[in-house]
Amino acid sequence: MDKLVASVLTMLHEWQENKEHPIPQEHIHRHSFDLKSSKAFTTMVAVSMLCFVSLVGNYFLWQSKQQYKDDALKFRIIRVWRGCSSKEILWLNDVFDIHRNEKTIKLIKEKADGYDLQLKSKADSLMQAR
Repeated sequence: MDKLVASVLTMLHEWQENKEHPIPQEHIHRHSFDLKSSKAFTTMVAVSMLCFVSLVGNYFLWQSKQQYKDDALKFRIIRVWRGCSSKEILWLNDVFDIHRNEKTIKLIKEKADGYDLQLKSKADSLMQAR
């Protein structure tokens, strides 16, 4: 009987010690992604809308950048021609905007680049002459 009482007292002592100083247990967190969840669905819709708005914005930005390039090339060719008439401006608008013709645009770019190279070489020769 003394052994039984000693055993019970030992168990009570261990239980009391575990109660005062519990052994830390590892907590495992599991996250599940369920489309039925309103938060997950709302997040997916918000991210999808943000991506769509970003794509549309990038498209319009790209279009604007192309327009600036075209306008710069128009002004360069007008400088090469040393001015132009209203008929030539209408032709440029037709080539660049109305009936876009990439071959003609490429030829215009080559002509403007050639003029810029000639101008640069002439300026360099004048600088060397001084």
